[in-house]
Order: sequence, then structure tokens, then C-alpha cells
Amino acid sequence: MTPFPFSKSPASVLPQSPPYYISNFGYWDGESSYQTAGLRFVIEFAKGCQLNSQAKILEVGSGLGGSLVYWKEKFQPKLLSAINLAGEQSEFAEQLFASTKTEVKPFLKGSWEVMDQFPSNTYDYVFSLDASYHFINLSTFYRECFRVLKPGGSFAFTHFQISDKKFKNYWWLYLPFLIPKGNLKLSSETISDLESIGFKQVQNLDWTKPVILGFTNDFKNLPSSLKAFAKLLHWFVNHLGLTYHYYVFEK
Repeated sequence: MTPFPFSKSPASVLPQSPPYYISNFGYWDGESSYQTAGLRFVIEFAKGCQLNSQAKILEVGSGLGGSLVYWKEKFQPKLLSAINLAGEQSEFAEQLFASTKTEVKPFLKGSWEVMDQFPSNTYDYVFSLDASYHFINLSTFYRECFRVLKPGGSFAFTHFQISDKKFKNYWWLYLPFLIPKGNLKLSSETISDLESIGFKQVQNLDWTKPVILGFTNDFKNLPSSLKAFAKLLHWFVNHLGLTYHYYVFEK
């Protein structure tokens, strides 16, 4: 559920800041290493949606679990729940939750469709960090987020967008990023999709520079397995109108 090639990568792929083991692109404004930029991403994500203490949080695509550990320690939520694909990352996350005494209830292993097991009007926040742009039937996922949120609750997520409709013609080039054809949209189209469900836009921040270009500009310091990927991603931003946005919508 996290961006290729992070989806199934172990914690050892990138330098980490224990116990906040994470798998994202990092937020690089003022940062010089992934060890701090990766955690900064989680911090900025929480700040942008004004995460409150004692909230009920559902994360869809929880990766290595570090974001949940961070939110537990900084905000003392009433409830943490999560969904993540079965595999090495989820197994690592379970061990991390146990070692840090982070209660995640429930922690479901599977694709986002298992959200149908959650009751309506339950959560104050639904988070999806670098996950939703991979989902098939994305509009149905948005509707499920709306359903499980309490009135006034927030849906916060990051999303790849394109800057011009003409770039939709090159949808097949995005398959290595695991982005389905129908998910390649303008920011205005994503906003329209969510507003048609009943969401109200609160935040739309272009994070292309501090996140994606920060990550790709640091490619020389990345592990060899990520260097080629970073160069390719940089080319997509410069030549195929790829942008990266942080959104917050309210029910």
C-alpha cells in the first residue's frame, strides 16, 4: 500500500529513527538525511490535519508501523486501528507494536476493501500515507472513508497527480509506480471526486518540492536499489507533469 519500491521493503532498506520505523519519501525541507526526513514526513502530515489528542485514528496502509507509534506517543489517541497488506512489513509492524506497547485494535492484514468490517461513524481521522493512489476502485475507497468517519472527521492522504490532461495519454508509463490508469488525474479532478461524495476540502498542499524532489535530489546517498528509481521519478516530475499533493477533507 506504500509507494513502489517501499511496498514490501524491510526496515533495513533506508536508515531509520527507532522506534519510528517508516517507509515514505520523506519531507526534506531543512533536512539532509532520510533518517530525519522520513520522520519529518509523519510530523508534517499530522500537523497539516491538526491531529488532536485522544482521537480515534484509522490508518490505511500502515507499512512498518512507525507512524502509529509516533501518533501514540505524541497524541495519546483513544483508539488506533490499521490496515496493511500481509507480508514482511506487517510482521515487522506487529513486533514493533509489541516492543513499544502500542495497541492497534484491530490490525487487519489485507487490502483496503477490508474497511467494510469497520462500523460507520467511528473514527475522527482516516489516514492514508502514500497508499490510496495504488487502489483500484478509488472512488469506492473514498466512500468507505466517508462512511467510517464521524461527522466533522478528517480524511488526510497524499496523492500523485498530473499537471495537464495531456499526460493521461502516457498512463502506461506509470505502471511501474503501481498507479492504475484511472487514478492518473488532475488535482481539480481529485477534489471534485471527493466533494461529490460529500467531503469538504480543508487542505490542498503541493508537496512535490519538499517531498518528491527532496527524495530524488538525495539519490546519491540512497541505497543502490533505490538510485535508479529516484532518477526515474525525477524525470517524471520534470517531463511528464507529475506532482505530489497532501490533502485534508472533512466529512
